[in-house]
Amino acid sequence: MKDVEAALAIIWRGGRLFLQRRDPAGPVLPGRWEFPGGKVEAGETPAEALRRELREEVALEAGALQVLPMIEHAYPDHRVRLHPFRVRAAGGLHAALAWGWFTPEEALRLPVPDANHALIRGLRPPAGDDPE
Repeated sequence: MKDVEAALAIIWRGGRLFLQRRDPAGPVLPGRWEFPGGKVEAGETPAEALRRELREEVALEAGALQVLPMIEHAYPDHRVRLHPFRVRAAGGLHAALAWGWFTPEEALRLPVPDANHALIRGLRPPAGDDPE
């Protein structure tokens, strides 16, 4: 079974989480809503991978990163180790596919990858959440 390491950005604004939709025609989890981020490449730390992925996916330069507990999940054909980070970021986000801001309750009603359910259920807006 293949193992995948991925870093995820948890970005809050006004009590809502930023999620983006995967390509509905894509080969992996098509059309699912997810946190921005991606695979950790050889030689990268999860934090380095996250900063790279945020630049590539949503044209965002991440500020401070707060490490959250890692999540492991087994899919039928692979296992994932998700490294979530709470990200402080200012400015606009630019995603090529659909995206939006959702409360955790709203996010759980969206089709999200199975590995994200426990993560979303445990999230609460941080103190001093950016009201923009």
